[in-house]
Amino acid sequence: MFTAPAALLLLAALQAPPGFRLPDTVRPISYQVHLTLDPAVPEISGAVEIHVRLTEASSRVWLNAKGLQIEKAMIRAGAWTLPAQATLVEDEFVALETSAPVAAGPAVLMLEFRGRIDDRLLVGPYRRRVGPDWYLFTTFTPIEARRAFPCFDEPRYKSTWQFHLSVPAALQAFTNAPATSATAREGGWKTVHFEQTHLLPAEVTAFAVGPFDATAEARAGRKRVPVRTITPRGQAASGLYAAQATDAVLRRLEKYTGIAYPWRKLDHIALPEGAFGAVENPGLITYLSSSLLLTPERDVEDRRRALRGLMTHELSHQWFGNLVTQSTWKDVWMSEGFATWLTARMMDQERPATLQNLNAIEARERIMLTDAGARTRAVRVEMPDRTALRGAYSPFVYQKAGAVLLMLEQWLGAGRFQSGLRAYLKRHAKANAGLSDFEAVLPPAAAPVLESFLNRTGIPEVSAEARCGPGAGPALVLSQAGGQEPWTIPVCWRTDQASGCTVVDKARKEVPLRACPAWILPNARGAGYYRSKWPSGRMPPAAALTPAERLTLVYDLKSGGSLDLLKPFVEDADAQVARAARRALNLPQQ
Repeated sequence: MFTAPAALLLLAALQAPPGFRLPDTVRPISYQVHLTLDPAVPEISGAVEIHVRLTEASSRVWLNAKGLQIEKAMIRAGAWTLPAQATLVEDEFVALETSAPVAAGPAVLMLEFRGRIDDRLLVGPYRRRVGPDWYLFTTFTPIEARRAFPCFDEPRYKSTWQFHLSVPAALQAFTNAPATSATAREGGWKTVHFEQTHLLPAEVTAFAVGPFDATAEARAGRKRVPVRTITPRGQAASGLYAAQATDAVLRRLEKYTGIAYPWRKLDHIALPEGAFGAVENPGLITYLSSSLLLTPERDVEDRRRALRGLMTHELSHQWFGNLVTQSTWKDVWMSEGFATWLTARMMDQERPATLQNLNAIEARERIMLTDAGARTRAVRVEMPDRTALRGAYSPFVYQKAGAVLLMLEQWLGAGRFQSGLRAYLKRHAKANAGLSDFEAVLPPAAAPVLESFLNRTGIPEVSAEARCGPGAGPALVLSQAGGQEPWTIPVCWRTDQASGCTVVDKARKEVPLRACPAWILPNARGAGYYRSKWPSGRMPPAAALTPAERLTLVYDLKSGGSLDLLKPFVEDADAQVARAARRALNLPQQ
């Protein structure tokens, strides 16, 4: 038997990382982040102090760091300050090892570090040139804050943050919070100090440095928070509409959620390039310039409406994702799905009542086509490593989750659903939540529906028939197909004489009727995430249906191959329904 020296055994143990998620033995409370940044130089350096709480005595603390060189590390606990050996492991973690255990309770982790900025990347801290000027931006979602500073880089770790950015004196610097002061330094530099943030996960902290311009400060929302559009030099005029439109967008969201905008300022900042179309960092929302800025030749109502929709999505996250943050990456839908659904709900306020939900139904159709094919996946998926996290922002966590929420809202009733959401936001404000927390604010019947649609793939099919013969009396017979196990499907139905909602959680369910119906609509209001089938003699007449119901009917008929029945919809009074019917029949658009 070979016995390794004790030092080698210690090194081997140290280099065994804790798995992709950090252990539960240490929780961050607050950060002080000091960074030195010059966009013209592809380097980052700084120091971070992290106030933490240890749940047990330990001589080793794990946190996240990627591509950084740790130059010095110490841990302070009570009256003692211990030097720590910092070891980078698997380019995702840093282990801080002390010669003696640190007692359970409060402690402060102190690290000095530096790193190189890879100009091939659009995540972490990254640089881009606009004309002759260099700018520095950040995109930390979902696990890239660790490229900028050592931290606990998971959504379940919410902490307060205070940034101190040392930059060339001629440049501007921005973070999530308002600046409080600037201190001149030697050599043409300054240090900008910022207020402490509310509790945030690392992934939505942000900063930017460069020779920016900004629109004049506007005010928005109940609290009249300051609003600006931050742009590269010389482009501020193109950001004026975004700043002006913010108040109306914010007030709609505040009215629906019952909670005022949670943060102390709101900057929209334009990126020349980015990993995403927009990122919802509180107080410093990033957008691609091509979406945020309206030059005179592009300043038309269609572009303004698209921008209002994008802003609504990112501002929806200020409640769903930032104020209440999903506990794990498996529940990213609780951020993106809610923002998708709520954006459609808010933007529908600009349309006549008869035309509401049409855009949401078109979006649902696109994801249903994918859900029915080989590229399907569940909304809720475990994320065990960096490779898996590449799929964290799958269209399913946006569009399918948003469609499921629309179905739930229409089934439960808009008022009851809104009350549940307000309770959810109030109960978990500034904290984390998971699926069970959302289910807890809804009627008990909602939980099996959510788990059925979020945890499995594919689309159920609901068939509706009328039983009208002698004997047991007239009934609506609802049957389901589309999986080896029954789905739990909230079905809202309508006939020429009656309407109602029920749950179909087995192969067949009967709903008593007072009389035999002339026609049946098994997806009333067109909100269900399922395909519908009818007996040929019970097809509802188009004149009896709303535009949302007709649009859903077009998609169901197309899916079932009933193309002949689509012909009346080609000349539908609503343009979206007519366009969908023409697409289904491969006819040119008018």
